[in-house]
Amino acid sequence: MSQAGMNNVSGGGGGGFPIVSLTGDTGGPIFPSFPGYNVNILGGIGVEVNGTPVNNTLTVNVTTAGFDWSEEVISFTADPTHGYFCNNGLTVSLPSSIGLAIGSTVIIYVDTVSPVIIQAAGSDRIQVSQNISIVGGTATSTAQGNILELVYKPSDDTWHSISSLGTWAVV
Repeated sequence: MSQAGMNNVSGGGGGGFPIVSLTGDTGGPIFPSFPGYNVNILGGIGVEVNGTPVNNTLTVNVTTAGFDWSEEVISFTADPTHGYFCNNGLTVSLPSSIGLAIGSTVIIYVDTVSPVIIQAAGSDRIQVSQNISIVGGTATSTAQGNILELVYKPSDDTWHSISSLGTWAVV
């Protein structure tokens, strides 16, 4: 997240404030010996910005690699923070919600015309758009190229779609 957009620097007519220092998440400001206005350039989830005053640089580091991906041809139980290419008709069992953190996410990419069934565990449900499954219900696709990204919300024991492509039959 950058606060650089908050600075009012105008040209030609004055009225703006000169930026004379930049600061990252760690390492202190670059150009620390100059008095004046400072801009903090801060990272976010999985991103860190390091200031190096010695050589006047800011380095942006991605600290999380994102989702792991795999290709599947037989039924399996999904892991949180994982994406799957389903290359055959199969059932994807969502992970048990016991101890599952809010925001746990699974992405399913259907790369077959055979049915890919996503199965909720235990007392969980699946919601795709306004359609909510029964407890332990399913979401099914039979069209190649369909995608479903599900995020878990423990307060209602539901896997909510935050992104979907194609048609998913929810039961």
